[in-house]
Amino acid sequence: MAAALEISQHKGSDVVFDVCCSICDDDGIQKEGRFNCQNCSKYFCNSCVLTHNKFLKDHLVTAQGGGDEWPVVKPVDGSLELCEEHTTEKLTMFCEDDEKLLCHVCHLRNHKQCSQIVLLTDKVKSTTQPLDVGQMKTRIES
Repeated sequence: MAAALEISQHKGSDVVFDVCCSICDDDGIQKEGRFNCQNCSKYFCNSCVLTHNKFLKDHLVTAQGGGDEWPVVKPVDGSLELCEEHTTEKLTMFCEDDEKLLCHVCHLRNHKQCSQIVLLTDKVKSTTQPLDVGQMKTRIES
């Protein structure tokens, strides 16, 4: 049982950014994207923007909150991320056996015997088109 719990734990942090650094994200590192390049259509953290600007001096780079060129991130309804049964718990897993979104309480109480439980972050990364939790919930419900 302990081995199964070890496998289900994900590497990374619980910090969620509005925008992640495109370069770091490609390497599996989660850093906040504080700069946006209009030419590359990529986001950069504090360290990656220095390298970008060194090689691509003619690109238009804006800082977060630094002007109208910063892309608007559409806010996600927070209630979509919460479990309907356990209203204070966030949805963090997906049961592929039952095709249901799960919080950790649902997993422990109702889905311990299921063989295909995946973290939402892994599920979203594995899809061909990126989905947010709200989009995934809508697709599952339909």
